[in-house]
Formats: sequence, C-alpha cells, structure tokens
Amino acid sequence: MHKLLRVYTSLALLIFTVPVMADEVAKITLENGATVRLNDDFTWEYVILKTQEPVVAPTATTQTGSEVSSAATVATVTTTSTVANALTESAMENSALLNHTAKSGVKVRLLKSEWDADNRLGLTFDLASTSSENYVVIELDITLFDDSGKQLKTETVKVWKAIFRMANTYLRNGEQRQSKTFWIEGIDKSQWTKELMSLKIGEMDSRM
Repeated sequence: MHKLLRVYTSLALLIFTVPVMADEVAKITLENGATVRLNDDFTWEYVILKTQEPVVAPTATTQTGSEVSSAATVATVTTTSTVANALTESAMENSALLNHTAKSGVKVRLLKSEWDADNRLGLTFDLASTSSENYVVIELDITLFDDSGKQLKTETVKVWKAIFRMANTYLRNGEQRQSKTFWIEGIDKSQWTKELMSLKIGEMDSRM
C-alpha cells in the first residue's frame, strides 16, 4: 500500500512539474522503474508494452529443371510474421497498477474475476465518478496477457450502460457503481494465474 501511494504521489508531482507543450509527449521513469507517458491533454498512462520487431523466416530457394546449372532460375522467398505484444518487465513487476484506469473524472478498476463451468473468464468492475457529467455509456478496452506477459486478446465492452430515460441509472458525480459481469471466452485458465491485464477507457457518452 505504501509503495502504491508513493507511485501515485510521484505521478501527481510530475504532472505539475514537467512542462508539457502542445502536441508534445514526455516519458518519465518513476523510482520503481515503471515508465509513464505524459500526454499534451494533461493525462498520463503507463508504458506497458515492449517494442516488437518483425520476425524474418529463413529464406528458401526454388530451382527449375532436374539439374542445377548457371542458367537455372532461382527465386528467393522471404516471409515475415508479426510478434504478439508483450508486457515490459516493469509492467510485470507492477501488474496490480494495470487493473486501474481513469478518464474525464471516471475511475474504473477490476473488482473481481471468476470462472464458470464452461471455462469462461468473468470480470466485474467498479466505477467511481468525480465528473460533473452524467454518463450513460462508458466503453472499456480489456487487454489480457498470459503469465509470461504475452498478449492474448483485447475485448471492448460497455462497462457502464444506463437505461434509456431513467436518470437514476446514470453514473453521476460522487457515485460508485458496480458493472455487470463480462464473460470472455478463449482464455486458458492455467496460463492466467497472475491475472495480467490492462484497462483503457474508450468512448464516453453523457446526458444533461
């Protein structure tokens, strides 16, 4: 807990002490080794993914005719494959911080995870708002990683969706709400024991 408080304190100090010009993005390394990106709209986010290089497969040659001669036509084939994104070592060490995200006065954090009889992963989130807006739709990108840090998949869900014309279902200033449980298929339970994920708030729709 004390370590987490020190990280948040460092972030708060950085936001007020580092000059950020329009269209400029700065990267800062914290005392715990985590790297954060400061954006020109005064938001920040953790740098959690490694830079991946494409993998070039060994070249193969094909020859025409039954005999090899100096006149033989030789074709060289080179293939590349995309390497899946992976978490940085720092993100792995501070993985609990990735279960939180915030945008425009709304904070979202993982509340609980569970598995059903069909081996689907269930995720439930807690939402809290300090915004003057009354939110009716909030989208959340959930990116899951296996225990080695390799990206498995990204799911986009409506983590909050109010009922049409029912103002008491809006997410308002000072309120804390619990999302429904979202069930995600295709995750190997044995490879997700560390519960590695990252969260990012996307589209937000509000009403008066």
